[in-house]
Amino acid sequence: MSMKIIFFTSPTCSWCPYLEGVLRNIIANIEMLSLEVIDVTKNTEKATEYHVVAVPTIVLPNNQRIIGSVDEAFLRRQMDQFLIKGS
Repeated sequence: MSMKIIFFTSPTCSWCPYLEGVLRNIIANIEMLSLEVIDVTKNTEKATEYHVVAVPTIVLPNNQRIIGSVDEAFLRRQMDQFLIKGS
């Protein structure tokens, strides 16, 4: 079963490129996860659908959200907790 992580970004977000790279590194080793990157300036409908009011925003498949800049260790812990609860 494949699950998608949605990452909301914008061209003016200084933290977004870093966080996108961290996300890509994390999910590269997890076959069941995929990443969808959404630029909120180009896809306002999707941002509205998910009630995104700030970037970066990460939406996990269980609808848990990680909003704002976080470090890699925190993001890995959150992903590990999600995967443990989801399995």
